[in-house]
Amino acid sequence: MDKTMAFDCIKVKFPNLEDQNKWHTDEIPFIKNYLEIIKNRIHDIKTSHFWVFASFVEFDDSLFDYIPEQFEKDQMHVFYSGANKEGNVFLIPKQKFLEQMDELKFLRDFRDINYHEIKLKYPNLKKIYFSLNNIVEDYNKNKIIPYAWLINKDLKETPNFFPSFWEDTKIYTWGKTNDIMLVPYLNKIKQLYDYRYITNTTFTYEVKLMDIIFISYDEPSAEQRFKLLKEKFPRAKWCKDVKGQTQAYHTAALMSETDYFFAVFPKLEIVDSFRFDFQPDRLKNPCHYIFNCQNPVNGLEYGHGAVLLYNKRLVLETQDPGLDFTLSAPHEWVPILSAINHFNESPWLAWRTAFREIVKLMVQCRDNPTVESKYRLKKWCELGTGKNSEWVYCAAQDAKDFVDSNSDIMLSYDFQWLKNYYEQKYG
Repeated sequence: MDKTMAFDCIKVKFPNLEDQNKWHTDEIPFIKNYLEIIKNRIHDIKTSHFWVFASFVEFDDSLFDYIPEQFEKDQMHVFYSGANKEGNVFLIPKQKFLEQMDELKFLRDFRDINYHEIKLKYPNLKKIYFSLNNIVEDYNKNKIIPYAWLINKDLKETPNFFPSFWEDTKIYTWGKTNDIMLVPYLNKIKQLYDYRYITNTTFTYEVKLMDIIFISYDEPSAEQRFKLLKEKFPRAKWCKDVKGQTQAYHTAALMSETDYFFAVFPKLEIVDSFRFDFQPDRLKNPCHYIFNCQNPVNGLEYGHGAVLLYNKRLVLETQDPGLDFTLSAPHEWVPILSAINHFNESPWLAWRTAFREIVKLMVQCRDNPTVESKYRLKKWCELGTGKNSEWVYCAAQDAKDFVDSNSDIMLSYDFQWLKNYYEQKYG
C-alpha cells in the first residue's frame, strides 16, 4: 500500500512474525530495543517528527494523518492498546529527541510523553500452562516468538497486555505468586531467574493452597496432634504406619493432589503464626523449603524437625537418599518459625531424634564444617534442660562413638536398626 505521509517512518521488522504493514517505508531489523534503533537512525530523518512502529502491529493507516497540536509538538506521542502504555507505535519530535538523546537510559525517560489509547491489533501469543514441577521444561520445549504466556494450570485468564520493546527484553509477571508470566525467548534456560530484567504488576487471582500431609510412624502423640491439625486446617491428610522413611515420604507425596505439600510430623506443636499459606517461588527451579523449628532442650532454632514444603516430583525422584532425605534434593531455608519440636516426649524419641541429628552434624563438621554447624553440634552435645534431656545427652555420646567407630553411617537412617541399637544398650 502506498500512502503519502507527512512525516518520515521507521518500521521495525521483527523476525518470524508476519508483517502487518505493507507501506513502502524505511525498514530496519529489530536489535536490542527501540531506543538503540532510534539513536542509530535519527540522523537520517528529514522531517520535524517521525513515526516508529513495529511490523507486527496492525492499525488503520489513517493514524499517519495525525498532526500534533502546537502545544503538543515537543511531546513524544505513544499509541497503545490494553494495559501496557509503552506501546509499539510512536510519533517522536526529532529536535527534542536529539537534545535529550545522550541522557536517555530508557525511552520512558523522555521528558514529555503523551499516551493515546487507540485500537491496535497484536498477534496472538502462545499460552503454556505449567505445573510447579516443570516450568522450565515446559518453557524450553516450546517455540516462543517473541514472547509466550506462562500460566499456572489452575488459572485461565490473562491480562490484556502485549509487551513493548522500549528496553532490553524482560519477564513480565503478575500477582503475588507470579502465576501469570509473559516470557521472551532465551535458548535453553536453566531457570527463569536467568533473565536480567523482571518486573511484577499487581493482579488478583485465587492462589491454590498446598496440601498438608501429616506423617507418623510410632509417635505416642500422633493421634492427638493430627486431631489438632485437622481442626485448624481441614485439608490435612494423615500418612501413617509406613515402614521406612523413604517409603513414608513417597506415600505422602502420592497422597498429595498439589505439586507441593507441607510435611508435618507428630512431634510438632505448630505455632499460631504459621498458617500453611507459603507459596514456592515460581521463578526458581523446584526445590524443598525448610522452615524453622524451636528445640525445647537446647534452645536452638533452625530447620531440624521443622515443617517442610516438599516438591512432590523431587520427593518421588529421591530413591536413594543420603543421611537426610530432604537435603538429598535441591532445597532452600525459609527463616519463618513453624513449630516447637517436642521430640523429647519419651526417652526413646528423645534418643532417636538426637542420635540421628548429631550423626548428621558430625558428618557435616567433618566433611564441610561451618561456624553454624560447629555451634549446633556443640549445643546438642551439652546437657540441656527439660523433659528427657538426659536421653539427648546419652544420644550425643552414643552418636560420637558410632561415627568414630567408622561404622556404616547410613545405618542411622534405618529406624528399625536404631530401635535395635537402643534396646540392646538400654533395654
